[in-house]
Amino acid sequence: MTLNSAVTDVPTSEKNGRRAVSTAAVPLSFEDVGQSFPVPGGTHEVLRGVSFTAAPGEIISVIGSSGCGKSTLLRAAAGLNRITAGTVRIGEKAVTGLDPRVAIGFQEPRLLPWRTVADNVALGLPQGTKKSEGAASVASLLDLVGLGEYATHRPKEISGGMAQRVSLARALARNPGVLLLDEPFGALDALTRINMQDLLLDVHRQDPTTILLVTHDVEEALYLSDRVIVLGKDTPEAPATIQRIVTVDRSHPRDRADAEITALRSELLAELGVEDNA
Repeated sequence: MTLNSAVTDVPTSEKNGRRAVSTAAVPLSFEDVGQSFPVPGGTHEVLRGVSFTAAPGEIISVIGSSGCGKSTLLRAAAGLNRITAGTVRIGEKAVTGLDPRVAIGFQEPRLLPWRTVADNVALGLPQGTKKSEGAASVASLLDLVGLGEYATHRPKEISGGMAQRVSLARALARNPGVLLLDEPFGALDALTRINMQDLLLDVHRQDPTTILLVTHDVEEALYLSDRVIVLGKDTPEAPATIQRIVTVDRSHPRDRADAEITALRSELLAELGVEDNA
């Protein structure tokens, strides 16, 4: 397993050292990004000097203690926050607002209760999609996430894990170049969370878009990602910066009990000030 602070441009894979990449996948770049927010009497600097690039088709996780700017970074990539320093780019284009090439998944599924499962997924389709093409795309996506038989169900008629699969299908309906995930499995029970992690990898193998995942779960980050960005503060009052970039030199599917990954998990937890009781 390789640990370094350099940014590698292309993720490793199972075949010829390269993973097949979706034609939609685009790079996501952070160039000396900083973020401050106004507070009474001045400003509060949350992030400073964040720089890295996710290559097309790469999975990158961002971890760090609470309040270190993980979700702020993701919202900047989504165009939901206007950064106060540096540049975020989707492909070659600087982010100045919402980008149709970007899809977002949150911790809560946020399904519309009065719509069917299929109709909720259809909300993610690009504007102007023909009805017949949209219906075919929705059906294909529901099959992909194992919910083809639940197309006509309402959200109240399915489990939390199934609702999260609907949310993932809705995000993928956009055929995104970049998929942003903010603690997408954080509200699920342990078994469902593991199943959703494996589903995300299965979906990614079939259509490897670029993924930026924010998570508090170090094990999840190491299991899913090509690289892990560790955010942290040098002092409690300081803004968060990149403390470390970890390259996970393991092909998928990974063994959750892999000795080197387990050792790295303990190491990262210690860096984050968390005792590893595993």
